[in-house]
Amino acid sequence: RQNQQQQVEQTATVTTTLEDSWFWDPENNVSSTSSSSKKDDNESPSSGTELTTIPLEAPASESEIIERLRRQLNETVQQLKKQQLENALLNEQLGQVSSENRELNENIEELDRQHEVVLENLVIGKRELQEKCAALEAQAKQRADELEAQLAEMKGRFERLEQSYTQSCQENVKLQTETEKLTTELERIVCENVEAVAALDGQLSTMRREQTELNESYSTLLKENEELRLKVVEEPFETVAKVAEDEEVILLRATIDDLTQRLEDASNERDNLQKLTAELDRSDHIGRLEREIGELQNELRSVIIDNSVQLEAKEKEYDEKVAVMRQENQTLRESIITIENREAGDERDPRLDELVRKLFDLELTQVDELEERLQTLKDADTKRLALEKKLIDSSKEINFLKAENSRIQHDKDTLNADLMQYEKECSSLMKNNDHLIAEIENLKCNKLETINENAEDSIVVLEKQLEDSHKINRSLEEEYREINCKLEEALEEKEELLTKVALLESNQNEQKLHSRELEQALSVARAEKDSFERQLENARLSESHRTEELNAELESVRAQLTTINEDHAALVHKLQQLQQSSTDNLHTWESRLEAMQGELKAKEIELEQARVSTVSSQHSDTELEEVRSRLQSELTTAQEQYQMELEKQKQTIDSLAQQKADLVQLVTTKHNESVQYHAEIQRLNQLLNEHNEQASRPCSECVSLREKVQDYERLSDQIQFLREKSDILTTNLMTEQTNQRVALQEKQELLEQKNSLQRDLDRLRQHLMEIEDAHTQETVELQQRYDETRCKLASLEEEVKKSTNALTSASIRANQQAETLQTQYQLLLQQRDELNAKLSSADDRDQKNQASLTNLQCALEQFQMNRERDIELATVNIRKDLERARSREEQLRGDVKLLQQQLNDAKNGLLAAARISDQLEISQVTVASLKTELAKRDEKYAALEHRLQETEASQADKVEKMLVKNLVIGYVVAPNASDKQQIMKLISTVLTMDQGECIKVGLNRNQGGGSGWLNSILGHSSGPDGSSGACIVHTSQMGVCSIDLIMF
Repeated sequence: RQNQQQQVEQTATVTTTLEDSWFWDPENNVSSTSSSSKKDDNESPSSGTELTTIPLEAPASESEIIERLRRQLNETVQQLKKQQLENALLNEQLGQVSSENRELNENIEELDRQHEVVLENLVIGKRELQEKCAALEAQAKQRADELEAQLAEMKGRFERLEQSYTQSCQENVKLQTETEKLTTELERIVCENVEAVAALDGQLSTMRREQTELNESYSTLLKENEELRLKVVEEPFETVAKVAEDEEVILLRATIDDLTQRLEDASNERDNLQKLTAELDRSDHIGRLEREIGELQNELRSVIIDNSVQLEAKEKEYDEKVAVMRQENQTLRESIITIENREAGDERDPRLDELVRKLFDLELTQVDELEERLQTLKDADTKRLALEKKLIDSSKEINFLKAENSRIQHDKDTLNADLMQYEKECSSLMKNNDHLIAEIENLKCNKLETINENAEDSIVVLEKQLEDSHKINRSLEEEYREINCKLEEALEEKEELLTKVALLESNQNEQKLHSRELEQALSVARAEKDSFERQLENARLSESHRTEELNAELESVRAQLTTINEDHAALVHKLQQLQQSSTDNLHTWESRLEAMQGELKAKEIELEQARVSTVSSQHSDTELEEVRSRLQSELTTAQEQYQMELEKQKQTIDSLAQQKADLVQLVTTKHNESVQYHAEIQRLNQLLNEHNEQASRPCSECVSLREKVQDYERLSDQIQFLREKSDILTTNLMTEQTNQRVALQEKQELLEQKNSLQRDLDRLRQHLMEIEDAHTQETVELQQRYDETRCKLASLEEEVKKSTNALTSASIRANQQAETLQTQYQLLLQQRDELNAKLSSADDRDQKNQASLTNLQCALEQFQMNRERDIELATVNIRKDLERARSREEQLRGDVKLLQQQLNDAKNGLLAAARISDQLEISQVTVASLKTELAKRDEKYAALEHRLQETEASQADKVEKMLVKNLVIGYVVAPNASDKQQIMKLISTVLTMDQGECIKVGLNRNQGGGSGWLNSILGHSSGPDGSSGACIVHTSQMGVCSIDLIMF
């Protein structure tokens, strides 16, 4: 019984030690590694045989010894019988255990097959990911090439449209200048003719009246003289003769006084007539100025619209033009200074006259035209300053776009680096998995070689290790799936970020274009305001000079009366030429409209072809629709401008025809009036002759009749003047009404612009709110995913605990049947051979995986080389584009020279700009309101742009802070130097360190024996003295680190 109790205690100690052991060492019969610390006492397993205790008692007698030996013999016999029974029972249990062992071997083989299938699936998934990545990169590259080609094509089309539009604008400007020249010349000639005819008619009538009066007085004097002579001859007395002579002298003196009074009245009437003509001229001039102000305002609006439509591609066109204008401006200033100095001394230099004639084809006497030329040059200088401001703004915008492009490229590089790091992690996980399989095989082989009669313990240990390997395999599979999910999420986030960046850039470009257009309009309005002020001053000065010149030209008009008929014929000829030119212009504009319609049809066909070719890409379709709508809008604006120009040309033709009819009617009326005046003069001459015949007796009613005649003529002139003044007032009233309508229209346009800007601002605010909502929704979804993964990890840990409990129960059952497995040693040796064969096959697979890894590295290097080659090709293409741009710049400079010549020819058409009057105050009020509204819009735009920059900076800072935080946490938590080294490499790639900075940090040291920082996640014990608890803590710590990195 004591022996049985001792054996039972021995088996209990063996089972307890087997429960706490990592594997069983049959040589020392001790537990090599303890798996947990459940027991506090440090029990060591007992040996296989128990020592007998010998009591230290006094020696007994032989009978007692024999009796004792008999009892022992009986006990041994009974024990042998019991042992035989137990052996029979154990044989039965051995059969059961052998069957269970076979089942376990089959399960092990099934697990090996499943493991191989999982590895193959991992390899296939990795290849599929690589293929997808390559396909995505190729697709992105192809899409970028297609977009670049489309962009180049759109730029070419736009340049062609711009050239055609500039040509049409230039021709339109030429036609406008020619028409303005002809209208101004016609009006000037008509006014001069009318004034000359009126003045000459008045002077002719006064001279005729004076001539007739002098003739009558002379005839009367002759008659009286003859009568006096006869009287002197007839009468003998001297006294009577003296009396008669005294009376005749008195009469002569009276007649002389009367004649002098008449002369003074005639001179007064002539002065009054001159004043009236001057007032009429001024009133007509004011009416013309008001009409020209209305036309200039219309032209100003059209010019503002045209300038808002034009693009900013003309950065370097006006360099030579500005230089030439500066030179001309300098020469003009010098010439003006010299002219002023010479006018002070009334001395002129013939060389200076020749220089002015060569420069402007003008005489120095034509001061008004010189001032107008100077004014045009000043306007050109202001335009040059505005263009320089535009160039500075465009350069700033180009620098900003370059910075944005570099930032996007940096984001792309970081994403590529993350992708490469994920691929490296996958490859290292595959290597670690293979390494773990090899270690399992080695452990199996090593433990199978050391198994003796207590081989059941080693089987338990192997089963535990197999279960751990399966756990590790499952964890690796889960990590691989998580890495794939994170990679897909990172790619999706990258695409979303790129789309958001594109949308923000497009919105920002639209706002910048709108603000730039407003700035251009404001600068143009300011320049026009300054030019209007200068022109007003020049107009006032020229008006004062002209009033002085008119007094001097009154005497020269008398000599030009004979040439009025010739000038009239020339005017008729010019009108016919103008009508012919207007009809020709109409035909040319119609032909151009037809050509533009044909081009529009061709462009629509091209757009349809482009839409058919890009059906697969919805984004490109939207871009084509936008381009088409933009081109359609430009075409509609061009058509509207063409229609406006046609209407203007028709209006000018109608006005010229009306002016021609008015001139013909005026000439006919003047001719009729001259005929009537001639007839009236003849009638008055006859009446005067009749009165002179009756002049022998004094007539008391002659003076009153003459005064009545003069009053009648004066009243008729006043009535004519009042009629003309009423006509002028009606025209002024009509112009005022048109100006009021134009002002209301401008106010309505400004209100519409304000509403459109408010709508744009609301749309941008809504877009920003949508972006913020999307960002918060993405963060919430990521947090939900993180919670779900945590729940899954908790459930997996519970399953692991359940499986460990099941394994411990199975190991207990196997320990109870340990002694029955001795006979199966040979079978285990055969299994060892099979496992060796599997180990060799696993080595072959490892070599294949290494070969595939080298191939992958070669493919990555080839991809990098291809990318560098593409970058070089892109740089070569950019250089070629720069060369083409330079050649185009040379062509544009030649075009600028031609435009300079055309500008010199077109400077004569700016004479109408000197006729501006009281409408300048209205324009100043509108300009002030525009300035205030533009300042408000600029403030709103600055605030909006500041908010956009803050949101972009906050998003970029969030991403960069999260990246650096996760990398620093991984670096601190890393257990060994090799893991820290690899994390430092990742930090260097993220922070784009150069070679010197990497050397300072210590990244170029040769590492020995490190297999990657993820190896430590799946680390294994290399000897029998490690503890499983430390391994679990280690893996849990590195698992936290890897989860943080993967979540990033």
